[in-house]
Amino acid sequence: MSLRPNIWFSIAFTSALGLASPTRAATVDYGVDVGIGETDNVNLTPTDKVNQTMAVTDIDFAIKQQSRRLDLNAKGDFSYLDYLQNAYGAQLVGRFDGQAQLALIPERLTWTFQDSFGQAQIDPFTAVTPTNQEHVNYASTGPNLFLRLGPLGFIDVTARYARTDYETSPFDSNRFSASLAVGRQFSASSSVSINASSERVLFENTLLNTDFNRSSAYAHYELQGARTTLSANLGVTKADQDGASVTGPLAKLELSRQLSSAAKLTFTVGRDLTDASTSFNGTGGVGGAGGVGITPGGSLGGNNTAPGGALNGISTTPAAVTSANYTVTYATAGWDYVRNRTTFGLAGRWEKDSYDGLPQLDVSRGDAEIRVERKLNRAFSAQLLGSIYRTEYGQTNFAETDGRVGGALTFRQGRGLEVRLRYDHTSRIASGSGSGSGYSENRAFLTIGYRPEPKGRTTT
Repeated sequence: MSLRPNIWFSIAFTSALGLASPTRAATVDYGVDVGIGETDNVNLTPTDKVNQTMAVTDIDFAIKQQSRRLDLNAKGDFSYLDYLQNAYGAQLVGRFDGQAQLALIPERLTWTFQDSFGQAQIDPFTAVTPTNQEHVNYASTGPNLFLRLGPLGFIDVTARYARTDYETSPFDSNRFSASLAVGRQFSASSSVSINASSERVLFENTLLNTDFNRSSAYAHYELQGARTTLSANLGVTKADQDGASVTGPLAKLELSRQLSSAAKLTFTVGRDLTDASTSFNGTGGVGGAGGVGITPGGSLGGNNTAPGGALNGISTTPAAVTSANYTVTYATAGWDYVRNRTTFGLAGRWEKDSYDGLPQLDVSRGDAEIRVERKLNRAFSAQLLGSIYRTEYGQTNFAETDGRVGGALTFRQGRGLEVRLRYDHTSRIASGSGSGSGYSENRAFLTIGYRPEPKGRTTT
């Protein structure tokens, strides 16, 4: 099991930068810090709370590069925790999502490398402590062929090999997939296509898992306007697993609207057949809680957290309780307001997972989040955030509500010196079969680090 982003992506990133045009600039934003923290309930128990002091090292980064040879987008937030009174062993938490597309023949033949790495809950009914987390890595690679059919028509063919590794759960798998899209470009900003895809999933542990095939056929429409972006899919998905066949609708609508120079609204709604590993994939999952979707104590906009490492917002994705396919129905909405000194964000998500023949696993999740950040003056800035997360397993009468309220005060000096004091209060209320217990926890961290202003840099 790989405990870090797959080496495929690192090789692709290094090699592709060497092929990129020297006149193109990569947008690089990063920060590192070290510090000390304290929790009043390290075991997340309702009684007999245990204090713990923790040493922490944070790193976060975002890299974007676009050139004739390379299209790169990578984002990561990580924290390394050392529990000084040995409540747990040293722990790495965080999330990485990256994708690099290397042009072998510009505008015709490209090769894609993609990786998603993070943590997932092991037991969905108990609190997320270090012993109830596992690392998960989803990596894929393969070619993309794009051909023109006259001045307006096109064909897009892709093939992928993907590997999913779980640190603890027995769901490691190899995936082989291919897709075909035949479409027409209506204008420079809109297109329509007919798409078909097929996937074969082979598990390492075939005693607990059954290999499956999944295929989809759907129509796709896309519009890229000056202020509005619209994407819509409509079709059907079929999954064959363990001698049974399940067919369901495939529908997805994504809409974003730039309301003003400062405000942006996003909305997504959809339904499809998927599985836990596909949902974990942050750059190509279905949506809803897929990828970096709904997570206990989650962060606004997936892993697009304010800077300061994973402890500043990245959280654990829901447990992969089975490798079976399920029907996911989901909706998300977000509003962002960004000005020179003020950033404000609201986000809401809802999802329902339904398992054919396994109703005891049916679950619904929802959360709401808010984040406010204000630059008080040239040196100081303040951040407030809050979230509430709800999970319900209807057949087992299990319900859980997680809440989080936090804030940070940041001092910046010179070209990159940054000192931050951050605080979080989290709580859990659980009821029903196997619910474990509720808890409340307070955590505070003081860190010092380096964070230069975002800037482009020339690559060679």
